[in-house]
Amino acid sequence: MIPYGTDAPIYHFPIGTACMIAANVACFYAHGALDIGHPWVLEFGTAPNPLEWLSSMFAHDGIMHLLGNMYFLAAFGLIVEGKLGFRRFVVLYLAIGLIDSAVTQLVMWPFSGAGAVGASSAIMGLMAICLVWAPKNELSVFMVLPMPIYLFRVFWFDVSIMAYASFYVAWELFWLMIHQFSMSTPALHLIGITIGFAAGTIYVKRGWVDCENWDLFAVMAGTHGRFGDPMTTVGSHADASLLFGKDVNVTDLVMPEKEANAQRNAGRALRKANRLIDDGMFIEASEEMFSVQLGHQEEQLSESQLRRLATGLLEAQAFEEAEFFLQEYVERFDSRADWCRLRIAQLQLRQPRSPRAALRTLKQVRLSQLSEAQQQRARKLAGKAKDMIRQGVQDRPDEY
Repeated sequence: MIPYGTDAPIYHFPIGTACMIAANVACFYAHGALDIGHPWVLEFGTAPNPLEWLSSMFAHDGIMHLLGNMYFLAAFGLIVEGKLGFRRFVVLYLAIGLIDSAVTQLVMWPFSGAGAVGASSAIMGLMAICLVWAPKNELSVFMVLPMPIYLFRVFWFDVSIMAYASFYVAWELFWLMIHQFSMSTPALHLIGITIGFAAGTIYVKRGWVDCENWDLFAVMAGTHGRFGDPMTTVGSHADASLLFGKDVNVTDLVMPEKEANAQRNAGRALRKANRLIDDGMFIEASEEMFSVQLGHQEEQLSESQLRRLATGLLEAQAFEEAEFFLQEYVERFDSRADWCRLRIAQLQLRQPRSPRAALRTLKQVRLSQLSEAQQQRARKLAGKAKDMIRQGVQDRPDEY
């Protein structure tokens, strides 16, 4: 299954991923396929050599080895760097590769006559991070299967990152057993997966990355998305007594016929919007929500649904629709809306730009409620807004 696209949120252009791919291609062009004994190869049976830990990440034993690794680096690097940005991604990627090479060389110290090259272990670590950070997001993949009479058939489909990563972990474990648990390629890949999973977990637990409450631990605990809000008042999954009070028998409540019909129509529209959100069709969901009277509490999306809808619209570059739902989030969940104000400030700095309005919005943000990455983003936005003001950029009229 070869990935070529994803619906995971991407907040940064993959500059670091492109640089790593370019570096690997350049090194292969300079040295070609490398054999044991070359200074760039991670050699077994020797004392730990930090230079080999780094150089072996950019060495490959053939053009197909290089192309396969670079294809998967592009897919998984896009997701990880999309959440971290250039500098933090490069540091994390290199750290995974260095730790993997160090562990491998230490374990293989008693043996000699062999070695390892390639970026695949670090790339498998990126796959494990994707599993931790975005398990419910999907990868668009294709498979090429041989058919009779020397023909091939290509299958195109979407698969969740959780299912994709689980398949490859099981695949590597299977081949590790076939190799009788020796230090083989599957073992090197599994070391990289273990390191990546640990790194991804640390980033989530320490708040160094924003997974929008869709990380692996939220998914496994059932607190992701709309299921993470116990006070939700929409959908068949809701506890109606949370709306009317636990001492009220909601089945005895009587509603006038016209109001009941209107309520049923709004309920159907809201359920449709919920399904569209769960399917990732955020623009369609926003259109459905505009047909619902948002002023009525019983006709509102839950906090997690509203957050996911606004984020999805930003990803789809539907900025006007996104700003409407971001403002709705701030009005309803003011104490937890610092991330939301940060996104609004970003929109206010877009065309038509409103730097003064963006600064006012940023002044309402409590940095202590943001992750480290979001705090850095807030400071950059404030600096950009001040630069625009010094350049004489005026706010759009509706932002005064």
